Amino acid sequence: MLLIGNPELQIAKQIKKLGWELKIIPQRGKLGSLLSFLLVSLEIIKYRPHTLFASGQYATIIGIFLAKLLSVSNRVFIRHHSIIHHKYQMKLGMIMDRISNRMATSIIAVSTVVKNILVQKESVIPEKITVIYNGVDLIKFKMNFSLAKEDSIQHSEKTSLFHIGVISRMTEWKGVEYTASAFVRLQKEFPNSRLHIVGAFADSYTDVQNILSNVDSNRYTFEKSNSNIPLFLHGLDAFVHVPVGKDDEAFGIVYIEALASGIPCIFTQSGVLNELETPGRYVHLVGFRNSDEIYLNLKQLIQSKNESKVAVPESWLNQFSLDEMANRYVDFLLGVNR
Repeated sequence: MLLIGNPELQIAKQIKKLGWELKIIPQRGKLGSLLSFLLVSLEIIKYRPHTLFASGQYATIIGIFLAKLLSVSNRVFIRHHSIIHHKYQMKLGMIMDRISNRMATSIIAVSTVVKNILVQKESVIPEKITVIYNGVDLIKFKMNFSLAKEDSIQHSEKTSLFHIGVISRMTEWKGVEYTASAFVRLQKEFPNSRLHIVGAFADSYTDVQNILSNVDSNRYTFEKSNSNIPLFLHGLDAFVHVPVGKDDEAFGIVYIEALASGIPCIFTQSGVLNELETPGRYVHLVGFRNSDEIYLNLKQLIQSKNESKVAVPESWLNQFSLDEMANRYVDFLLGVNR
């Protein structure tokens, strides 16, 4: 197996634990891409694979191009992103997407949203696409839900704080600034509310920081990452995830994690949430780019803190389990290698 990236990446550690042979090629900038092409070419020539499977944009561009050039029969990649290149007119990204689509023999889409973008925006034939959802370790999140139910009385006795969580890279299309604006307004009425944001600092970080500068700094926290997301979710009274368009989120793994955890959620309908029938039964749905609706729903949750919610059907959640994902990939790979 080839990994383009840092040997300290979690995936590298997991592959080594499995005892698989792994060669790591450092990811380089644009000027170093030629060397990456050469090193990957040598590996393909050495092993003469029947199938090349790529995941990640950088790996896809290199892997699928070289697989086509070196006559690898099956050329497959996972499409993890949706409409972002089109939405922000990222010309190079759109060109690379079309080249990868054309050279691949099969494409894995992580959701129906992604499949629709491939078909409707990039003219890929549906027969070339297989939808395989991302997998989540549902047991970890459900276990924390069980603990939360048992601990709910003790928790309410320990603290009167209302904890609001966000897990999102701070980039414009994720909509974190709308949650921040809602929180500033909420603080005026409910000073015991606290906002916890987990996510890499990107282009909207400064905007979010400026918005939150209107409240005391001890009322909110930023974390670039959190090593225990199930525990983080377990400690929340509400979770907010509000991408700014229905196609902006390609999948949205935090939707599944939060729903499996059983905590009250405020969502916009994007990514994989489009595939849940009547999501308003299970979550508080708000409009895109609407801080007023986020505020009103947070206020409602504070005022009815112990109110029970309708759980998402187990049959819907289970299609996102790690086992289900693994089985789908095994079936797919056995199929293309017949």
